[in-house]
Amino acid sequence: MTPRLSGPILSTRLDGCPPLSVAIEVLRSNIASKIRLKQPKLILERLEIEIEPTDLLRWLAAQTSGQRSFFRNREGTLASAGVGCAVDFPSWEDPLLRELLKPLSDQSQQKGGPSEPLFYYASFFDPDAIGKHAPEWAGFARMYLVLPLIEIRRTNETILAVHVIGDGSAALAALEQCESSMEHLPLPRGLRLAADGDPVRWADGIDAALGAIASGSIEKVVLARTRGYSAMESINPCGILAALMDEEPSAFHFLVEQVPGRAFLGGSPERLFRRIGNLILSEAVAGTCGRGPDAASDDRLAGRLLASDKNRREHEIVIRRIESVLSPMVESLSCEESPSVMRLRHVQHLMTTARGQLRSKIDDAQIISELHPTPAVCGWPVAKSREFIREHERMSRGLYSGVVGITSPSHSEFSVAIRTALINDTEMTAYSGAGIVRGSDADAEWLETERKLSSFDAIVVRASNEIQSHLQVARMGSHHVDANTQSHHRQGIGS
Repeated sequence: MTPRLSGPILSTRLDGCPPLSVAIEVLRSNIASKIRLKQPKLILERLEIEIEPTDLLRWLAAQTSGQRSFFRNREGTLASAGVGCAVDFPSWEDPLLRELLKPLSDQSQQKGGPSEPLFYYASFFDPDAIGKHAPEWAGFARMYLVLPLIEIRRTNETILAVHVIGDGSAALAALEQCESSMEHLPLPRGLRLAADGDPVRWADGIDAALGAIASGSIEKVVLARTRGYSAMESINPCGILAALMDEEPSAFHFLVEQVPGRAFLGGSPERLFRRIGNLILSEAVAGTCGRGPDAASDDRLAGRLLASDKNRREHEIVIRRIESVLSPMVESLSCEESPSVMRLRHVQHLMTTARGQLRSKIDDAQIISELHPTPAVCGWPVAKSREFIREHERMSRGLYSGVVGITSPSHSEFSVAIRTALINDTEMTAYSGAGIVRGSDADAEWLETERKLSSFDAIVVRASNEIQSHLQVARMGSHHVDANTQSHHRQGIGS
């Protein structure tokens, strides 16, 4: 049980910039000396040290499965990997959490001073859905807000931090189990397509959605489907995420693991919002087309996307919702007059940005509760669309299309959890959705979900190529051994 604590966190930066293995020993020694003093600790202390550049995912993959977290923003200016749990919260209303998230003083944020703690966050798309949380989501909390025991963070520097709570024994034990990075991140052997969605059921769902839209009960609804993959061995989520980062570098990348053997990960293009101090930025990402074989084809497809009445209406619903939610929370709100085109490796999206300055006492919890789910992953009106999804989708979304991100006293970044997969030992389930409005066509929407699944299909191809490459190297080595054996044999005969 977590001891009773008081905040804010006491942060200390140690001198030096050693390799990771040396830094672990420095922190262990520091905490061990504190334990020997046997001083009662009613505070949460953060000890950190700058380290030499380290591959965060290779480090995370080397740690014991069970409670690992990862988040990287879309721009690549912030990445954080965490292991274990120093303290977690089932609700934003916890008094200790509110204390820990109080804005820091200007002095504590000076350049060269200790960095502030980052809390990892994840929540279900529909936490109140009755009977919809299937067994595959067992072990995942409907809301997850945790400060890890150990964190490696990369910004313009790389730091290793440990959070010391109570007598420090938990932090010391975590550091003693902390491993150095893996040399490489292999993909699982035998990764293949195992199950796919049913186009007939999909068409039935589209027909039901178009009927509801024609009746006026909803204006838009987002329907989702799955694609299943399996492997011959347990799937390393860090390896999948690393491959996903290669496939789609211009995305938010995240990993949520709360029990051994199960992990949720993704590479989402969609920002829910970013907060820096009291400044907020949100985005509408809705309306999709494919990529072409060259720049000229991309431009033609993007032009058609911008001119598409169906896609512009779908997009307009999302930005309208963002404006209506954020306007009461900000002093002023500015939105781009027309959408731009976001280009990803396999698809292109319409995107519009909204910015504002938050009023006092508006916090992340309130913004998330009112902004999510957006019409980009649910529909419009939100409540009726969510009811439609509960009734017609034959799958459990869980964390898919929920919220993932990080929060701290001075800034936060939250993404909508799309382009994601759930890993359960040797099985992986990928999720994809499409927005249905008046004029939608079942075949076209199915094709859109196919495009959004392309990154995971590409990982299957990559895994196969990786195995073939290893086999080729092994055969070459075998031929080399055979040639040497024959040469020695001939030399023996002639001697």
